[in-house]
Amino acid sequence: MLALAFMTVVSIVGRSTMGAAVEGDYELVEIGLGIAVFLFLPECYLKQGHVVVDLFTAHCRLVTIRRLEALSDLLFALVSAVLVWRMSLSGMEAYDYMEQSMILELPLWWVFAVGIVSLILMGLCSLHNLYIYLFRRLVR
Repeated sequence: MLALAFMTVVSIVGRSTMGAAVEGDYELVEIGLGIAVFLFLPECYLKQGHVVVDLFTAHCRLVTIRRLEALSDLLFALVSAVLVWRMSLSGMEAYDYMEQSMILELPLWWVFAVGIVSLILMGLCSLHNLYIYLFRRLVR
C-alpha cells in the first residue's frame, strides 16, 4: 500500500511538473488495491476487525453472543467456499482468454490467484474459530 501511495505521488508530481506520469499508474493502483483488500481479509478476520452492529445483541447473555459468533464463523466459511469456487472459474476464464490490463498488458489471472489464496485462508480462519468454539464446548 505504501508503494502504491508513493507511486501515485510520483505520478501526480511528474504530471504536474514535467507533463509525464508513471505509465499505467491507474492500472497498478487498481490491481494493487484489489490484491491488498484480499490479503487483509484473513488478518482482519483473525483480529475480529470486521464491523459488528450490536444493536440487537447489546443486552444478550455472553453464551448467546458466542453462539451467534459460531454461526457467523460457519457462514463465513460457506461464503468463502462459494467465493473461492466462483473466483476460480473467473480466474481460469481470464487465463483461457489471456485477459490483460489495457496499458501495461499485465495478465490478470494471477490477481485472481492471489484472491483465491486469500479467500481460502479466510475460510480456514473461520473454520479455526469454529473449531475453537466447539472444542471449548466439548471440554466443559
